[in-house]
Amino acid sequence: MQGIDIFDMRPLDASRKGTLEDPIIVPSAGDEQYAGCTGYPVDSHQVNWLTVSRERPIERCLECGNVVKMNYIGPEEDPHSHDHDHDHGHHHPPHVEPKTFADYVKPEYWYR
Repeated sequence: MQGIDIFDMRPLDASRKGTLEDPIIVPSAGDEQYAGCTGYPVDSHQVNWLTVSRERPIERCLECGNVVKMNYIGPEEDPHSHDHDHDHGHHHPPHVEPKTFADYVKPEYWYR
């Protein structure tokens, strides 16, 4: 390990409130990351845990409106790791995300 902080436990930027145009960046080496929001100004509400992922990199705190965005810094995907028959002939249906209110928002209101 030689003093390398592989988990990067430094606190996130709390000097400002993240917006859709300028979100608070959350570095992540994995496919999913949790970020705790304590509000803006800091400690203005209890910790709300926000989940950001490679599929949904932007999340907004429901209490204060703070926006965080995941910046994936992990390894590139291995093109040889996918098409292996690890399920031994048992095919499972793909995971489907449950419907949320966000699924019914008109496309012109989507973040781009």
